[in-house]
Amino acid sequence: MSDEYRYDKLTWPEVNEAVEDEKMVLVPVGATEDHGHHLPLDVDRELVSAICERTARDRDDTLLFPTVDHGYLPHHMDYPGGITIDWETFVKHTIDICVSLAHHGFEKILLVNGHGSNDHLLQQVARQVILQYPDVHCGNLSWWQIEEVREAARTHRDAGPQGSAHAGEMETSMYLALHPDDVRTDELADDVSYPESKHFNNLDLAGETREEESTPVAMMEWWSTVSETGTMGDATEASAEKGEAFLDAAVEGLHSVLDEYRDHPIREIDDHHARTVDDHEYDPFRPK
Repeated sequence: MSDEYRYDKLTWPEVNEAVEDEKMVLVPVGATEDHGHHLPLDVDRELVSAICERTARDRDDTLLFPTVDHGYLPHHMDYPGGITIDWETFVKHTIDICVSLAHHGFEKILLVNGHGSNDHLLQQVARQVILQYPDVHCGNLSWWQIEEVREAARTHRDAGPQGSAHAGEMETSMYLALHPDDVRTDELADDVSYPESKHFNNLDLAGETREEESTPVAMMEWWSTVSETGTMGDATEASAEKGEAFLDAAVEGLHSVLDEYRDHPIREIDDHHARTVDDHEYDPFRPK
């Protein structure tokens, strides 16, 4: 049995071995977009790739799929550099990746997201894969939704509103830990130009920063209308030490998710209709 954890470094016989060993597949999904004056365009790709790589390399039950580089970000196209993929193209492309994995025999696929506006589309991807392959589990999460990350943010974060939002303290700290030479430290900004609101668009990745209760309303505006620099949050509070703490928390939490995902049972469908549709008839709920 190969001890290689990178999916694309396997030979085809080793893929068969991995399927026989019931290995799970991690699929990191990133994006290419502006992150203020101080961070490169590859932040969403580099952070999720690092979290998944650090996790997969320490497991013998998980393969790491190559990161999906580009995502859905039309609202960022008022800043130079972003590469946006039409939402339907993005969904179909990612479904095709997961369906290919299911076709080869993998039964546990986990999409790990690194870009906020991919999240709702990856939910659709995961659902469609299960509809096509009822004997396969396909799940999705964004790395900042992991409880250990939220706890690390509460413990280590110093910035105020939007402290762990776009290119702010959290993302900048993590990037400093990974690629310090690529951070333009003389350009770090404290940009919380979006007006504080109880109900609309709290974009803080790690959860609420306000004490009062809120009812979040999603309304994604053009990015230049909510940020003057492309940053949302206070990047001046970032440090590599905090970044390592956030990365460690994400890896710890992802290990916990995979431990449970590995053992989560794939249950058979119990169709309660009086008449069921067989394999030779059209079934709108089972796309082929």
